[in-house]
Amino acid sequence: MVTLAEAAHHLAEKLCQQQSNLEKAEQVYLNTLAVYAVNQYLQGLGFETDLESSDNHNSIMQTFLDVADLVIKNYGKLECKPVSPDAEFVYVPEEVWQDRIGYIAVQLNDSLTEAKLLGFVENVATNKLPLKQLQPMAYFPGYLQNLPIKSTDSREIAC
Repeated sequence: MVTLAEAAHHLAEKLCQQQSNLEKAEQVYLNTLAVYAVNQYLQGLGFETDLESSDNHNSIMQTFLDVADLVIKNYGKLECKPVSPDAEFVYVPEEVWQDRIGYIAVQLNDSLTEAKLLGFVENVATNKLPLKQLQPMAYFPGYLQNLPIKSTDSREIAC
């Protein structure tokens, strides 16, 4: 379990306020909490992340896409999708099926005070991924360490 501290909610509030559509603002809020939880987990394991360079922190990207990515330095982007406590599936939009090193389902409790990382998959090819298909989080650090190391420059050129 990851505690969603006040800082997580401040960040989510800041990012969702950039959205004029209420439904989109809620999506951004929940996505931000999921990314925050995975960021805390990975930093606790000693992985270096770059929260600010993620598309999740880009208000224009958030407006047009359903993104909840986290850049892991030297590895790539990891998609962190929120799910409700009673969910059987995690929704993964087609726009994030590429350029990701993996996908983590993050269960947010009803009061949004805690997050549980349910598991991960390496690839996705469906919008509704059954949670029972997730691999246990215990395998995730080993999975990451077996990925090829990328350049230390995590910036990407967008045209």
